[in-house]
Amino acid sequence: MATKLKPVDVVTVGVGLTGTILAKELADLGLKVVGLERGGPRDTHPDFDMPHAHDELRYARRHELMQDLSRETLTFRNAIGEPALPMRQMGSFLPGEGVGARRALERRHLRFLPGTSRLAAARSRATAEQLAEDCTSQDWGVTDP
Repeated sequence: MATKLKPVDVVTVGVGLTGTILAKELADLGLKVVGLERGGPRDTHPDFDMPHAHDELRYARRHELMQDLSRETLTFRNAIGEPALPMRQMGSFLPGEGVGARRALERRHLRFLPGTSRLAAARSRATAEQLAEDCTSQDWGVTDP
């Protein structure tokens, strides 16, 4: 059975960067606002702590921050007369999932920090929370400038 909530003035569908700004502006005008978001919340800590901060496989290849098309898909067509076909793989359109997912995608061009190329050497100084016990990291063949 559905839970009936108190009525509000505005419901935003999507609470990413734009939805959050819109909700704040409307709330500042005195309106009661509720935001709906697909997926769970994410934050810098703990979701993007080491060793996941520069995990290309996790984010760029497996699209962990994006909608899982095997669970829920979108349809797409190039013209109104064409049938709408389901998307089966990610292309240039990457719908995010979870609060802040799209904004996190926009930060994918990472600026590596001094010492990034020597991660394995830093392992002895890392805490258990920063590197998994079975981490197979190794130093790069180049050094930082």
